[in-house]
Amino acid sequence: MLPESQTGMIWKKMKEAEVRALYFGDLATRYTKRKQIITGASFFFSSGAAAALAAEGPHWIPLILATLTALITSYSIGFGLDKKAIALSKLHAQWNHLSSDYEHLWHHWYAEDSEKILEDLLLRAGQVSETAMLEAPYRQNLIDKWADHVYAPYMNQPSA
Repeated sequence: MLPESQTGMIWKKMKEAEVRALYFGDLATRYTKRKQIITGASFFFSSGAAAALAAEGPHWIPLILATLTALITSYSIGFGLDKKAIALSKLHAQWNHLSSDYEHLWHHWYAEDSEKILEDLLLRAGQVSETAMLEAPYRQNLIDKWADHVYAPYMNQPSA
């Protein structure tokens, strides 16, 4: 059983995990969209339709299309967009699961095994944070966006 005074810390950890889950979900979506745009552009620039358009124009257009295709494909491969999107999706899922587990603990802080559960959650959160530091970009503006979203319902409420 946890001391009642720790419920505030559990609530804080729950909300922090929710912010991180939304942040990594947003990043995963952005990387996936970027990869889709690059794939679509590569297909178009290297397609027969682009070749037909190029045949109608100046002789340097095919060279520009080939160069663009090579550049955007190199970017996608060089920055590992597929791998990044997968890693970010996993981080989203892990933080989302942690948020749910913190919420369950917050509602059951008085349970016999709550101290052990909190210890396990803190350990898991540390491991996921370590992975995030290695796998994910840090974008303060996105973190702020999702923190504002998560904490907005609690702002400007009269204190008890």
